[in-house]
Amino acid sequence: MDATRTLQRVIDSNYRIAALETGETDRLLALFKRLTLTTGRAVYHWTADSGLYRLGVEHIFIPRTRAPAEVLSYISASRHYGIYLLQGFADALPKASVQRTLHEIHAKDDGVRRLVMLVGEHLDIPEGLRGRTAMIRHNVRARQQAGVSS
Repeated sequence: MDATRTLQRVIDSNYRIAALETGETDRLLALFKRLTLTTGRAVYHWTADSGLYRLGVEHIFIPRTRAPAEVLSYISASRHYGIYLLQGFADALPKASVQRTLHEIHAKDDGVRRLVMLVGEHLDIPEGLRGRTAMIRHNVRARQQAGVSS
């Protein structure tokens, strides 16, 4: 199954948290930018360096979203549909407060569709989140078998 169909299945599913292991983040961002421009769905990208911004409007950053706890609070409080690509979030995952907020986002039942996608090459999902997290691997095994390392 190709990457676009796999991602679409996760987007359309009931999952609220997904982990996408990939070594091709630029390609993934281009795919999601195309999705937001063709469908109007709100897709956001986050890194610790820049904070959160909406794809397609890269020059406008959302204030107070640089720290992992801040971006998760923003996502949890959002009243609008959103797919949130959190890149480089692996260092924050072991923190109890981050896991607690992800659990809250997962359990939220307010009618707002939120999908938090953790994006990175090597993601170690904490035990308590594994059953609640869709796992997607994009070209990770092929890159490892070819001897490509980062």
